[in-house]
Amino acid sequence: MAPHTASIHSLPQATAQTTLSAQDALVLRLATAARALLDGPAAEEATQNDSTAELHRLCLIVTALWCRVLRYDPATPNWPDRDRFVVPSQAMRPLLRAMLHLSTPEPDTTTPLDFGLHPAVEIAPGPAGQGMASAAGMALAEEILAARHGRSLVNHRTWVLARDSDLLTGVALEAAQLAGRFGLNRLAVLVCPAPHTDPADFSDSLARFGASGWSVRRVNARSLPAIMAALAATLRSRKPTLLACLSDGPDPYPPMPAEEEQTGPWSPTARRGASARRSWLRRLTRHRARTQFEREQAGLAPPLLSEDWPRLWRHDLRGNSSQSVALAGLRALQTLRPELAVLAANSGTSGAVHDIPDPHWSCGLQEHGMAGMLGGMALHGGMLACGVAGMITIDRMRPALRMTALMRRKVLYLLTNDGLALSDGGGGWQPVEQLASLRAMPHLAVFRPACAQETFACWQAALLWPEGPALLVLCPHEMPDPGQSTASSETGASGFGSATHGGYVLHGARNRQVTLIASGPEVAVAVSAARLLAEQGVRAAVVSICCWEVFARQTEAYRATVLGDTQPDTPSALRVGIEAASSFGWERWLGANGIFIGMDDFGISAPANAVYERFGITAKAVCGRVMERLGVVATEQGSAHEADLP
Repeated sequence: MAPHTASIHSLPQATAQTTLSAQDALVLRLATAARALLDGPAAEEATQNDSTAELHRLCLIVTALWCRVLRYDPATPNWPDRDRFVVPSQAMRPLLRAMLHLSTPEPDTTTPLDFGLHPAVEIAPGPAGQGMASAAGMALAEEILAARHGRSLVNHRTWVLARDSDLLTGVALEAAQLAGRFGLNRLAVLVCPAPHTDPADFSDSLARFGASGWSVRRVNARSLPAIMAALAATLRSRKPTLLACLSDGPDPYPPMPAEEEQTGPWSPTARRGASARRSWLRRLTRHRARTQFEREQAGLAPPLLSEDWPRLWRHDLRGNSSQSVALAGLRALQTLRPELAVLAANSGTSGAVHDIPDPHWSCGLQEHGMAGMLGGMALHGGMLACGVAGMITIDRMRPALRMTALMRRKVLYLLTNDGLALSDGGGGWQPVEQLASLRAMPHLAVFRPACAQETFACWQAALLWPEGPALLVLCPHEMPDPGQSTASSETGASGFGSATHGGYVLHGARNRQVTLIASGPEVAVAVSAARLLAEQGVRAAVVSICCWEVFARQTEAYRATVLGDTQPDTPSALRVGIEAASSFGWERWLGANGIFIGMDDFGISAPANAVYERFGITAKAVCGRVMERLGVVATEQGSAHEADLP
């Protein structure tokens, strides 16, 4: 018998009784103690968030959940097969604090109830709706892992303590539709209307979830038999469940002497959780996939990945664009790391639908909900979450991506159709400020490879990025390898460094006069410009800076060598940045006297080549700008020298 079913196998009989059983009486007693805690030290915090009424209304059902159903072991709050109790709103934290206080033999009052500090806190608080999307991702991760390892190792549920404002958000509705489509029947949301919420608006929210394939149940939050019946139905449901807690009838809490209100520990929860964890550990010890399961839970790569991945990758190449190469790497990685789960939006599969590896979870046009679920999958553990979407849709995914970066969880994004590839669709499809805004996000690594070899290096660096999510910005156009250009032979110099360092010298003169710095498809423009400058007698070096964040982590000496800094008494080479995007942030690498060639305005509807010419992102235009600047500098230096003559 499954652990969840066994824990409440007597609930239907108990609800039919006219008198309370000993278990139900204990639930009411502990709910009274929890409510006393809410009215104690946590009351001020709740009042500030205007959530006291919601906390009181949810107190009985949450107490029943923890006392009779939830799989939680106070001794090991973060064991892999625990139930996830997600509290995404700071206003609901007092109720979680009360549950932890009553269920823990020796409550820890020194550790803040914050994400990353307390092991029972599943998610950091964030904007409305983000927690529900993350919870849907946790439920999807449970479904995937159970299909791979069996219910003997993966058999838990995800519970969400939400607010009615969460139900109104677009990200929650998108995640709800995806949860209904994927049949995530182990996901349940507890919610009640706020005091000032219009009942008609709340009913509309419930109707939208019902239309998304959810089982929606209205529960009398003051009736313990009704609550027990609702929880039993939730465990039997074949759909995700939304429990709307409504108040009707007298206050159910019995009086209790003050000296007994906060007694503990809460033995039913502690005993049931410890027993479930011990049984799970015995099953894990005997399971044939124990080694692989423990490796996945630790987030470690297979031992021979570095040798096997390139071999499978090169065998499956279907083109030379960074987009096709990256998707080939994704297919090879999925073969070697079965914990890789791919969610794909239609915006990312356009023109590449056959390149997305199977199995993958199709999310349609719900990129925001998809991104929120990716973060939840990473929070769940045991998964390597990867999302595929169009570059321009990153604006819809940004709030969820920001939450993932805030919690420093590993999620991989492949953003297709980069740069001016969709110029025929109009200027609105051309990313302008997106790269700059993504690079400004803490803990996020943005990779923009220029060729097949760089794409391979960027993929490896993205997997090793230690601080949080990483994304690869990919171009669908075929691109020649800039390293095979004849420009390096013309300048008579070799490169320095490698793409795994985030930036490197592709080729360049030892005593360079100009350093051309570019990323992505514009590296080819820089190589051609260096060739034209060499014909004019100007020594130029080409630097590919494929990831600012990784490059910034290198030593100062390495960065200085790549960017062209020389001795203090020797003038530095002119730095020129080339990128089909906004100039915002480029001064970090160009310095005060550098030149940026890109686009600081929205584009036009035209083929990509025409748009590049419109914004002056061509080899001829770059050469002209460099020669103009060098000519001005030479004239000024000559005038200053003449002024010093006697």
